[in-house]
Amino acid sequence: MTTAMEADWILRTMAAMAAADKRLDAREVDLIQRVFQELTGRPVDVGGVVSAVQVYARRDVAQDLSLVAGSFSLEAKTAILHGAYRTLAVNGHVTEDERDTLDRLAGALRLTETEFETILAEVDTPNAQT
Repeated sequence: MTTAMEADWILRTMAAMAAADKRLDAREVDLIQRVFQELTGRPVDVGGVVSAVQVYARRDVAQDLSLVAGSFSLEAKTAILHGAYRTLAVNGHVTEDERDTLDRLAGALRLTETEFETILAEVDTPNAQT
């Protein structure tokens, strides 16, 4: 179970990933709602997703995340990265630029390369794909 602060960062990070291409489609909103509920046990409505995307489209979430990452458990860091990866992969693939963004997030979360690769491998399993 995640804390309110951890849940907030999961949503912020997913919203920033959805905003990366400067547009938000219904598929991304649906994915964010489902994955957020799955990862946190908390619902988020469409308005909450749209509002978060509007706010975090203009922010450097990796930089912001680096300021608070020390207070997160490995479980919370994993959930944040899972949400980010699944949001980027909503169209079936992750581009090199998107992978670089994930690398920046992992650095901001102070994850080792091994932890980062393990998390991505967990998400890449067929049952985890969204």
